[in-house]
Amino acid sequence: MDMMMAHGEQDDVATDPGPGRAARVIIVEDDERLRTYAIDALAAAPEIAVVGDAGCLADGLPLVDLLPDLALLDLGLPDGSGIRVIEAIRARVPACKVLVFTVFEDRASVLGTLKAGADGYILKDTSADMVLAHVRATLAGETPISARAASHLLSLVRDEPVAETSEPDAPHLSPRERELLEYLARGLSRKEAARVMNLSPYTVAEYVQGIYRKLHVKSRGEAVFEAIQAKLIRIDRE
Repeated sequence: MDMMMAHGEQDDVATDPGPGRAARVIIVEDDERLRTYAIDALAAAPEIAVVGDAGCLADGLPLVDLLPDLALLDLGLPDGSGIRVIEAIRARVPACKVLVFTVFEDRASVLGTLKAGADGYILKDTSADMVLAHVRATLAGETPISARAASHLLSLVRDEPVAETSEPDAPHLSPRERELLEYLARGLSRKEAARVMNLSPYTVAEYVQGIYRKLHVKSRGEAVFEAIQAKLIRIDRE
């Protein structure tokens, strides 16, 4: 079963393409077969329009100027890292959602993508129906992450030594803020976390904004990255 991670206030607001306008999507993937596969998967949705695609970083970066609502991209491009596309999107079109199409080849790529602020992670063997479902979920403000991708991410985090206490200069998060961030990092949506923590969605939203403010971040991915680096949370608990 696939899991959905929830973003904060900024990320939970879906990119609004406007009345009658299809959501604009760009695809950056070097494998032509997979790129065509993704294009065909999204073609089934009348509310989504693929406005550009590329097979390398050099061709992918200019697609950011098309002002997409969502980018589906690979990290391991032949001429550079897809993280550069994420950074360009955050600078040029901050409201654009980013869904990474990955095989999670190395730990540095995963953590780098978190820091760059990707909105979701799906594996390259995801079915066409699920690719479309994940794109729709990402546009709706959720953060899709496939179960196997989540398992891989968790294994990477388990390999990172986590002290019983946070770093001396780490931002202070309250126990409830840490608990919430751990739930979000482990794959629960905001609504699910609110239910587990016996809190209202409005209280959870306030907690999320407090977390973002204290960590000086603007996305769930960045928050998780910074919290892990500062040893504020661990997400391998049962």
